[in-house]
Amino acid sequence: MRVLLALLLSCVAFNAAAHSDATLVVAAADAASASKASADYVADGEGDQEEINAAIRALPAVGGTVQLTEGTFDIRRVKDALGGILIERSNVVLAGRGTSTKLIQAPEQETNVIRIIGLGVGYVTIRDLYVDANRDANPLGEGDPNVSHARFEFCGIKAFRSVPGGSSGADTHHITIRNCHVVNARRLGIMLEGPNMHVVDNVLGNANSDVVEILTGPGEMRGNYAEITGRTHVAFGSDRGSNIIMSGNTVHVRKGGDIDIGFRSWANSKHHTINGNVIRVEAGGKMGRAMDIRGTETTVTGNSLLNHADNPILPLYIRGGNTVLTGNVFENMTLIVDDETESQKPILIRDNIMENTTIDHRRGNLNSEKRSTQ
Repeated sequence: MRVLLALLLSCVAFNAAAHSDATLVVAAADAASASKASADYVADGEGDQEEINAAIRALPAVGGTVQLTEGTFDIRRVKDALGGILIERSNVVLAGRGTSTKLIQAPEQETNVIRIIGLGVGYVTIRDLYVDANRDANPLGEGDPNVSHARFEFCGIKAFRSVPGGSSGADTHHITIRNCHVVNARRLGIMLEGPNMHVVDNVLGNANSDVVEILTGPGEMRGNYAEITGRTHVAFGSDRGSNIIMSGNTVHVRKGGDIDIGFRSWANSKHHTINGNVIRVEAGGKMGRAMDIRGTETTVTGNSLLNHADNPILPLYIRGGNTVLTGNVFENMTLIVDDETESQKPILIRDNIMENTTIDHRRGNLNSEKRSTQ
């Protein structure tokens, strides 16, 4: 009996594993003939979210992969929903073939291109896609400023458990956005709320709000490249999030680019690691603040921040204690120490290269006796 039971359990486990490897293919209307011939669904070039959403729903209960072919997919708002492509279940991979797989929001849709939604929805990966939120043709995304999240349902990719002002409960979790291009967002390029969020190795563009934002934490933004050529608020930021790693990212502000903040941590947040990043502001590019470190228990190490000498001096704000800045390269900047928490927790600035860079100490327990190279 025990042997028979073991065999039955093995079969169940094998079948579950087989289903979890299930892949459904959706071909674009302009995909190659061979791609269409082998696809499970073929889009018609108008409202292609219909075929993509059908494939997501058709995955087995244990999940699987929806593979998009090369080509351009026309994405439109699903009626009475908060996006075009909707992922409302766990254990889903939505994958393309790199920049040859384009998801472009059609004009006058005013929605999220991809929306992950549902209490406890998790273990979702989005990878190898080009996502264009087409903000110039979708300019009306405002939302109700009095309802939580309502202003932020106009993103390239968004994960949040419910509709704005909706049910509380288990957050979305374990979401990974990898090797995607996400550009031209009306609000945020990528907005993820919940624990264990990962934004890794992406190429990112302008956004009227944040290019990437993680809420709650823990989470990581690692190895991303943000090219700023127009109006943008923040490149990499956290909001109500602690235990966030921002590592190995680049913010490149081109001539004509205009961004408020490169890296930001939220007030009352804790335990951010901001290391190994690059900020480069070209002549004629604008950046309001290189970093706005509002939280506490933050380490800022090994970053290289270059502001072109023809630009105005670029400020970096430290607004909370138990913060360390060490081993960085600062060019044409000012480090403003202004501890708004008034906690008198130490702020350590030392062993940095500071070319045409000064420290402006306004408030806080600053320890910088061993002066950096000036």
